Amino acid sequence: MDSEEYSESDSSYEDISDESDSDEDTLDAARNWCRIDQENLAPPPPRFPFSGNPGLNTPMDGSSPIEFFCIFFDDDIVGYIASETNRYAEDFIEKNDLTPSSRVQK
Repeated sequence: MDSEEYSESDSSYEDISDESDSDEDTLDAARNWCRIDQENLAPPPPRFPFSGNPGLNTPMDGSSPIEFFCIFFDDDIVGYIASETNRYAEDFIEKNDLTPSSRVQK
């Protein structure tokens, strides 16, 4: 391992270590139990009424199945699925000995 790489990884390890120490201190403080005066409790947080309309908020009367599909799978998601599928296929072809009759060869 290169000494420069080691020092960079060492410093990042120290940063992570410092963060975890800070987290442990916070957890220790949260674990300290104390008595609560039930006569003088803080008021509960406000409860806001739910005023949303649950369900699909897009008019879909007379829509085709592909229109439903396009609501959830936009071009970015379909492109991502295609590129990951192609990447998997390339890895598979590189790592395996394919026979001449393999459907990948066609």
